[in-house]
Amino acid sequence: MQRIATLTALSIMLAGGAAWAGCDYPDEPTTPNAAEMTLEEFRAAIGEFREFQGALEGYRQCLEDDFNSLDEESVTEEREALFVRRYDSSVDREQQLAEQMNEQIRLWNELNSKDD
Repeated sequence: MQRIATLTALSIMLAGGAAWAGCDYPDEPTTPNAAEMTLEEFRAAIGEFREFQGALEGYRQCLEDDFNSLDEESVTEEREALFVRRYDSSVDREQQLAEQMNEQIRLWNELNSKDD
């Protein structure tokens, strides 16, 4: 009986690891330092952040697709909680990075505004 329980637990863990195996969290961009960058570097950093946002959308879609493809027996409370945690964490991190980016944009504008 112990062996069956162990094998069942191992199967669940392996199946859980297979879920989202193809959903790779994208590399995060470096937050620019507006005080030390040229305009071209700053524009490139903004472009890198926008690419990251697009990659995050793809990551979240992958999570959703994988979760929605599970059969009824595979959808457990733990697996659903993991899906929600990964999805929500990616949204939270995107918001944090967006706030940092917006702070640097405001600083850039402040440092590069022309006093008339």
